[in-house]
Amino acid sequence: MKRIRVLVLALAASPAGLSAQAEAGTGAATITAGDLRLRIGALAHDSMRGRATPSPELDKAARHIALRFEAFGLQPADGDSYLQEYPLTASRAGAPARQLLQIDGPGGGTIEASDILPVPGGRGQATGPLAVVTPGGANPPAGAVAVLRVAAEDTRQGLESVRGILEGGAVAVLLAVDAPDDYFDGIRRFYERERLSVGMPEELGAPVALVRTQALPEALRAALASGAGTTAWEARVRTHSEFREERAYNTIGWIEGSDPDLRGEFIVFTAHMDHVGVGRPVDGDSIYNGADDDASGTAAIIELAQAFASLETPPRRSLVFMTVSGEERGLLGSGWYAENPLFPLGATVANLNIDMIGRNWRDTLVAIGADESTLGASLRQTLREHPELGLEMIDDPWPEQNFYFRSDHYSFARKGVPILFFFTGTHEDYHGPNDESDRILYDKTARITRLIFHLGQRIADADERPEWDPAAYRRVVEGGGRRE
Repeated sequence: MKRIRVLVLALAASPAGLSAQAEAGTGAATITAGDLRLRIGALAHDSMRGRATPSPELDKAARHIALRFEAFGLQPADGDSYLQEYPLTASRAGAPARQLLQIDGPGGGTIEASDILPVPGGRGQATGPLAVVTPGGANPPAGAVAVLRVAAEDTRQGLESVRGILEGGAVAVLLAVDAPDDYFDGIRRFYERERLSVGMPEELGAPVALVRTQALPEALRAALASGAGTTAWEARVRTHSEFREERAYNTIGWIEGSDPDLRGEFIVFTAHMDHVGVGRPVDGDSIYNGADDDASGTAAIIELAQAFASLETPPRRSLVFMTVSGEERGLLGSGWYAENPLFPLGATVANLNIDMIGRNWRDTLVAIGADESTLGASLRQTLREHPELGLEMIDDPWPEQNFYFRSDHYSFARKGVPILFFFTGTHEDYHGPNDESDRILYDKTARITRLIFHLGQRIADADERPEWDPAAYRRVVEGGGRRE
């Protein structure tokens, strides 16, 4: 009772504060379970075919959200457009018949197509003497086909050394993967799937391939094991990869802040509007609707934009509302924005990211990143001031699953922007055809969205911008993010 009485007295002493709080309550009231049901139902409808990146259906979602932003009166972020376009390249390993590895010398011959795998970005044909090299070791002779042995756990390191080996004089590179067959076959399945990258993959300018160590001549395997250089074999290598240019969009609108001194600072609200598209049928259903992942977050962004646009006086700082694409393919859209921001990242004081808030607990949410900056304290204070929401925040209960690195807030965090990631966990329908709109807890989703509204207003109206915890900044921004 005392806390309530003190709060009432404080507000009574501040008519401006009372007016602002009343207006905030009116704005929050526009966020309803009914609206969210309609928005999620539309985004996750079968006609949207899972909103894969790229796809006509995802483009349709981007345009739909742009129209909503325009109707609410938000300003377009990219000149006169709400759509930030970015380039994509789809790539995959070419047909086996277009790959060749011929080894001439003791025990040599043509290596079976099933035992070689072209590395995307490396293509063409080259012939030269084989030279055994090690990562970071001496350069191969000019004109040689370099071959290096890599264990399963060193495959990434071996791939990262390829460019240096080519620059050292090699005309082609073979990575002999010394690992069980199921590991090599797993890499094959990964490379044979169509992969997306922002822009054009960096060309290596020469053929590069993985090869099963056991498919090589026995004497060559021995040379690889000893690390000795060799000139007893010659190799002819031909690799081919297929490329296709695509494009995708982020949808971005904004509201200018009301304070002339603070309107040049920005709070960015994000959610990803894409999902995984059409997949393997389960009980005859092949459309992976993505109602929770992440139509729930996307609908929340639309509701937040409408709620803030309804305020007679905007918050002091400017607000940016962004639905990104490409999250399911590797944070592509948010990654593009982070490298090509439409609002200065140095003036972006917070990113509030919303991904999967529609399932599991009815009254609990996870705010990943709450321990990294003063945003965590702001969120806790907001929860205390809004008991009507009936929500409890808990720490990340799944640190071993590395969710911190798996949603779009990470694109901002690694650039030094304080973040909070609102999340209520995965479930048995995650990335499956049963993630449908009839399984969403709409009342909970509305309450979480209202919480983010109140938090956003608190951050936007605060005198000071959020501050990183110094240890977290060193770990995330300077150290690449991985926890010890």
